[in-house]
Amino acid sequence: MKKICYCLSLVFLMTGFRPVFAQIDTVSNLSSADKLYGLSKFWSEAKYNFAYFDHAKINWDSTYQAYIPKILATKSTWEYYLVMQRFCALLKDGHTNIDFPQALMPHASRYRWINIENFDKKLIVTDIPVQFKDQVPLGSELVSVNGVEAKAYAEKEIIPYISSSTEHVLWNTAAAMMFYDTDTAKVWHLKLRSPKGKLIDYNYQYHTYRANWVRRATNNTPRKVLDYENIDGIAYVKLNSFGDESIVTEFKKIVPELYKCKGVILDLRGNGGGDSGIGAEILMYFTDQKVLVGSAWKTRDNLSAYRAWGTYELMDTTQKDKLSNWQQKSIASAKGEYWYKGDTMTFNNDVKEQKIKSPLVVLCGNNTASAAEDFLITLDGLKDCATTIGQRTYGSTGQPLPLTLPGFTARICTKRDTYPDGRDFVGIGVIPDIEVPRTPDDVINGTDAVLKRALKEINSKK
Repeated sequence: MKKICYCLSLVFLMTGFRPVFAQIDTVSNLSSADKLYGLSKFWSEAKYNFAYFDHAKINWDSTYQAYIPKILATKSTWEYYLVMQRFCALLKDGHTNIDFPQALMPHASRYRWINIENFDKKLIVTDIPVQFKDQVPLGSELVSVNGVEAKAYAEKEIIPYISSSTEHVLWNTAAAMMFYDTDTAKVWHLKLRSPKGKLIDYNYQYHTYRANWVRRATNNTPRKVLDYENIDGIAYVKLNSFGDESIVTEFKKIVPELYKCKGVILDLRGNGGGDSGIGAEILMYFTDQKVLVGSAWKTRDNLSAYRAWGTYELMDTTQKDKLSNWQQKSIASAKGEYWYKGDTMTFNNDVKEQKIKSPLVVLCGNNTASAAEDFLITLDGLKDCATTIGQRTYGSTGQPLPLTLPGFTARICTKRDTYPDGRDFVGIGVIPDIEVPRTPDDVINGTDAVLKRALKEINSKK
């Protein structure tokens, strides 16, 4: 089991919310000693504990050296944070982050007045304040920002600051954070292309008051951990988080209703993770299998003496026909490539109640992350238990190591998870059995094509 923290970008994407920002303090400034200590602390903890250097494909030591003058050149804590973000993003991992420095945020709020989402690296307007609905039709594509082609602008100004394991999440986050600056008076000059091909000029800036939107109303109602609806005899259950154990209690309450349904749909598209064991407890109601098998995992093992021995072994230039086990372990330790392999995650199915035997469909998407992905890995081991439908998942899980640095906090992923047979899903995402693309028209029209496909799948099994 593991507890997972949410990263800032993931929360933005998962809540579907229009970010509210405050004026940023760009005057406060940490000492050079504190800044250098923060950089060094993050570098050293990653050097010995980070689980995905093969994904990052980076020389971490030389990168650290290159960032020392960049860090020392920063003139405020805010600048320092941005440089640290870029340093962290080079590791290309969704569970490795520099957290936003809340202390630099006073209370005055400002609101963005355009909502742009990523569709295969096309940046599309999916909502706009009502007063601009005729000027900027929904479905318009962002063409350029301040005269720079939109994709190039994102690649230069946004993406270098984003920590992501997968390309699709990188671009989803870039779209969500497309316009962001410390200056509330800043204006972005946008050029867009309407669905009919008309070029549109639109000047964008933050405002100090909320907008009324064309498509969505502001909703301050707290999100429930579980939502249930009966759709023509099919149970539709949204499992919104595995971060709160109360979801198991809420699920047990609806189990008597699920027995009566001709099929069950579990929706994980908004589930960003939490505790893997919570998801397993729910899955136990759908199988007679006594032991549920989750992901396999390993973590880097730092053995100081072996590292020392291995360093001498690497210095030895004499030819060796065959390395002993001791030599192999020593050399791997010196290179930081010796791993401790943990036991494959397993969960004993102790549910005594009648199991739900009607067809099961599980929905997933780009925001299905961490322990929710672990749920899908466990489901994969229950052959023919369910059909998965939607888009590939977030592609990031693991156990983050929390760090306290001068000015803010951070985390580093220390645990490498795979399918039990060794297949990777971190950096890829779990790919559903039936992929249903997410289109601008569906989003704008409020059409849930994934749910429609799931209902069709269950009805076909009558």
